[in-house]
Formats: sequence, C-alpha cells, structure tokens
Amino acid sequence: MSRLPLAVPFGATASRPTWEALPREVRALIEERAGSAVLQSISQGAGFTSGFASRLVLADGSRLFVKAASSELSEVAHPSYVHEAEVVSALPVEVPAPRVRWAEHVGTWVVLGIDDVEGRSPQRPWQSDELELVLAALTGLATALTPVPASLGTIAPVSEYDDEMSFWRKRSAGDPVALSRPLAPAWEARLPGLAALESEWTTLCDGDTATHFDLRDDNVLLTADGQVLVCDWKWLTRGAAWLDLAGLLVSAHGDGHDADTLWRSHPLSAGVPARALDAFLAALAGLFVEYSAHERDSRSPWLRAHQAWWRDASLSWLAARLT
Repeated sequence: MSRLPLAVPFGATASRPTWEALPREVRALIEERAGSAVLQSISQGAGFTSGFASRLVLADGSRLFVKAASSELSEVAHPSYVHEAEVVSALPVEVPAPRVRWAEHVGTWVVLGIDDVEGRSPQRPWQSDELELVLAALTGLATALTPVPASLGTIAPVSEYDDEMSFWRKRSAGDPVALSRPLAPAWEARLPGLAALESEWTTLCDGDTATHFDLRDDNVLLTADGQVLVCDWKWLTRGAAWLDLAGLLVSAHGDGHDADTLWRSHPLSAGVPARALDAFLAALAGLFVEYSAHERDSRSPWLRAHQAWWRDASLSWLAARLT
C-alpha cells in the first residue's frame, strides 16, 4: 500500500511545563531524592499529555528521568502517572522497561523518578530494521506477561473498554453523537457489518496476558546495543497475547509496510482467527473515528491530527482485509 502522510511532528507533540515552571517545593523534592542539583532539564516532546517529563542532567554527572503532574492542573496526567508508578513497580524483571526508582507526593503533585535510558524512539515512517527489532521483542514481552503475573494483581480486562470502543454499534443504533461524526459513504454502506464485527471484539480479544494496550513508536526506546524497552504502562489491560502486535502493525501499515505478511509471519499470530484481528481493527478504527472528531485538546495541539492518522491507517488496513 502507499504510505499515509505523517502530519504529526513525532517527538514534538506534547505541551509540557519547563523545569523552571515547576513549584519550588517540587524542584526541591526532586533534587533531594536525586541526591544532586539539577544542571539541565531536557523536556521530552513525545506523547500527548501536559505533564512534566524531562531528562535531568545532575551536578554529580548522573542523569534521571522525571515525570510530574498536579491534580489541579492536569486531570489526565496526574492519575496516569500515579497508575504508571504502581504498574512499573510491579512488572516482572523479565519485562524490558525503564524502572521507577521512587514516587513521591508533594501538595497536589505526584513526582516519579525513573531510570534514564540512553536510547531513542524508532524512526517514523518505520524503518524495516527497527520495525523487525521491535516486532521480535514482542514475543518475549508477551511470554513474560502470560499469564498475568501475580505481582500485577487484578487488572482491567478488554471488556472494560467495550463502551468506549463501540462507535459502529452506536451509529447503527442512531446515537446522535456517533451520527455527527463525518464518515465516507463507503464506510456508511458497511455499517451493519462493522457493527456486527465490533460486537465480537471483546470476546475474540479476551485472554490472560497483561498487554501494554498502547504500544506505539513513541512508547518504545531503542538502545545502541539493540535492546527494545517499553515505556508508559498506564493502559495495562488483560487480553489476548497478540493485541500489542496488532496495534503496532496498524502504524506499520500506515507507513507503507505489508502488515498482513508481518502479521502472518509473527509467532504471536499463530492460531488467531482472521475475524479476531478484523474485530479488533474495527473497534480500534471506530474509536479513532470518534475521537479524531472531538474539539481541539489543549493538552496537545497535535492530538486530533494523531488520532486522524490512526483512524485512516486502521480503516485502510481493515478495508484491505475485508475486500
């Protein structure tokens, strides 16, 4: 397929506070826990939240990655950082992820000190060698998280997201919000079949794996020695072992790669019914049709463009599979 144009400036999508903008007590806590003064703060522009996220260069020569958010300033980043600290602290040692060294609360702020990793996100559009490296790492990731490790406790199953990922069913039933979303006539004609397909997604995507459930290029770090580290675990969900593979391949398809061949050749797709993948893609595409039509989000001027790109990529792959 042809590549979908990337309108989103990858690595520069978030609007984050600077080090100087943090309250004095938050900066003092960070330096106290770090054991050294902060010489430089390098803000990380990837992602779509408004929380502080910076690589800190310390006076003793070390580095620390810090996330921080206030419950008064960010209704999304604050609870997600709290949850992320809990999840990452409970991940098995076999899971390749930067570790949370400490998590503290000061006033309305939550502050996370995380291992700083010398790495970078994969290039976009996806380069074949980097894509193959990340896809290969997914097998070990799923193995380490199947069955759901006891350390993670009870985590939400995919069925928790059924209402959020039910756009086709809502539109088919005449829901006024769903009907207000722009939709090409070709997809309108498919509406009954899409609603039926979507109605099966939670059953077909059920499983006993702790999935990342938001595995995108900007949640991956590649190191110089070939390691693949997975970051931002705030959407941890119990489901089928192949879900992260399917989600990642949407972006590969959008970047012009043969996602179906990559899917069929991957160990995690073995024995997975074609309808299961189609049902997941239908639910995911409907989610992005819905979200991309929302009003501009002040957290990131690029969020809706990002969602529109994923809408188009997931619809394109689904269309190719249903032809």
